[in-house]
Amino acid sequence: MSQMLPTPSAIPLAAFREALRLYPSLVEKVYRSKLKNDNKKVTEALKRDRWRFHDLPAAVAAAAAAEPVSGGADVDGEVASASKKDKSKTKQAKTKKNGSSGTQGGGGGGGLTKDDVERLVQWKITHGHSRPFLPAMVRKNDASAVQAQTCLAFAKLSSSSTSESTSGSFPQPSRLSTAVITDALDAVCKLTGIGPATGTLILNVFDPVHVPFFQDEMYLWFFPTADKKLKYSLKEYTALLEAAGPVLERLNVTARELEQVAYVLGHVDLLEGVERKGLLDAFDEHPGLDEAGVRGEGEGEGEGDGKDDDDNAKDNSPQQPQPQPQPQQPTPAQKGRKRTALPKDEDNKEETRAPKRRSQRQR
Repeated sequence: MSQMLPTPSAIPLAAFREALRLYPSLVEKVYRSKLKNDNKKVTEALKRDRWRFHDLPAAVAAAAAAEPVSGGADVDGEVASASKKDKSKTKQAKTKKNGSSGTQGGGGGGGLTKDDVERLVQWKITHGHSRPFLPAMVRKNDASAVQAQTCLAFAKLSSSSTSESTSGSFPQPSRLSTAVITDALDAVCKLTGIGPATGTLILNVFDPVHVPFFQDEMYLWFFPTADKKLKYSLKEYTALLEAAGPVLERLNVTARELEQVAYVLGHVDLLEGVERKGLLDAFDEHPGLDEAGVRGEGEGEGEGDGKDDDDNAKDNSPQQPQPQPQPQQPTPAQKGRKRTALPKDEDNKEETRAPKRRSQRQR
């Protein structure tokens, strides 16, 4: 990023809101760039984006309110029976799915349908890095297994979350523990083709307040010195989760909003001139934002450049005038001996020697 951008721990709320406001415009620019300005594909991608952030979470929230997700033995038994479903049962599930989408039907009692998950995967590979093999892997799952595992994961989150977590307006609820989120993540990661990145996307649909999606742009915003080629491991996600928690609490924002802001900052070069200027002005207007809270080209220059205290103290101390060295006159050399070299001049950093006698020059 060529611009100076604030770190997550230093971004002011006004600048956060300005970046969030730019998301709809920015995401269209990204899709047009990725899809080579194909209007039909861009329209479909934008429709999926609205579905991912608004329609699907609203349907899942409505289903959870109408039919609360149950935990414990009921869900565990449902998962066990799902693994024993035969092909005829899978065909029935597909028929039912074609007749009524899981999105419209409320996600099937709190879980997601296979169609929901496949569509989320398609959103993910358009929105971020392309993973052409991923949709085929996800299609290998039985519809009943997808329903059961997502239902189990949602139950684990629901047991520790407040009722506001999936509502339309988000007050500041208590923070979910890392253990609760990783336990729910483990449930969805048992499905074929679902790792921590796609798994957290599924969890974020149910709980957009607490559970950040494992997004490249967000990870690199929080850890700019990390290897840009992520492994998408649980260890990486746990580090992101623990770093994001204090930011969510400080700004009183949701994980979904944090994701969208990180996406804007990750593609800030695509913003129009007026949009970029407005965003950078929002950063500059914050009086407490100094070099320690920004990052970009020139990072490490000036104060807060990483020097230790002793070095900084040395740099900041008043300079005493240094006496100018007096020019030294060469002393006559004794016959048959070379003149002694003068010491290095401290100002010019050059070594000056007296000329040799003709008899001493090399022939």
